Amino acid sequence: MATNPFDYSAMMKMFDPDEVSKMFNPSRMFEMFEPQKSAAFDMSSVMDSNRKNFDTMIEANKAAANAYKDLLEKQMDIFGQLTAAAREQAEWIEKNAGPAAMTEKTEAYGEAVEKALGLMRKLADAARDANEEAYASIRSQINEAVEGMKAHKG
Repeated sequence: MATNPFDYSAMMKMFDPDEVSKMFNPSRMFEMFEPQKSAAFDMSSVMDSNRKNFDTMIEANKAAANAYKDLLEKQMDIFGQLTAAAREQAEWIEKNAGPAAMTEKTEAYGEAVEKALGLMRKLADAARDANEEAYASIRSQINEAVEGMKAHKG
């Protein structure tokens, strides 16, 4: 049996909120601090005191994953709607104009696919731009936090 080229279920699994929450598991995130472990450096107390922040971050990332999953579903909806409309037009042409209109039928499909892909790209571009804008809006806060940490070296 041939596989459906429009089955994006495997790709959608990347945006499963439970899978996203695994990526941001505090224990995994703090593994990067392993070399700095010492009796004086208690990672468990850091994790415990920031548990609420970790939970909030996990929920925010789940929401982001759902948003990207929704984006992909909307892109597939765009493609489905436009190709369905092209199919209906092609069926009408075939019934009413006969086989000689095959060129027009092919052009209708081509136009629908081109329009769908263009709209899907616009949707993805808008999402990318919003993501970049959100990151840029907090970039100065990231820089301030890093500079603050550097100031506490000693």
